[in-house]
Amino acid sequence: MSQPSEEELFNAVKESLDKEGRLGTLKAELRAAVLSILHTRQPNKEDFGEVPEETRMINELLREYLIWNGYTHTEKHLSLESGAEKGIPSKENITSDLGIIHRHSKSEVPLLYYIISAFQNHDDE
Repeated sequence: MSQPSEEELFNAVKESLDKEGRLGTLKAELRAAVLSILHTRQPNKEDFGEVPEETRMINELLREYLIWNGYTHTEKHLSLESGAEKGIPSKENITSDLGIIHRHSKSEVPLLYYIISAFQNHDDE
């Protein structure tokens, strides 16, 4: 019985990681590490110039959605590339900026879900 080739071993490991659901996480961590190396210093507000208020609000809505759904690597990339403030976006600030009346509940879903729902319900009328 011959030993498997290097390519066969590589494919077997890749397939195993994919079946376990770990391949995507490893790829994301590798991308984050490479991005971190490329950005040896943290960007600051001067690197991005003046960000329009609408863009800042959209980025905050996206970050809230990504965090809530567990897409932490993607949220870190967005934060780094957009120059967003560190920490979790404040739902109170976002609702205030958008003029949305928001009732707090224990199952806090991201505001993007409320916005989509409002448009879907509006189309039904």
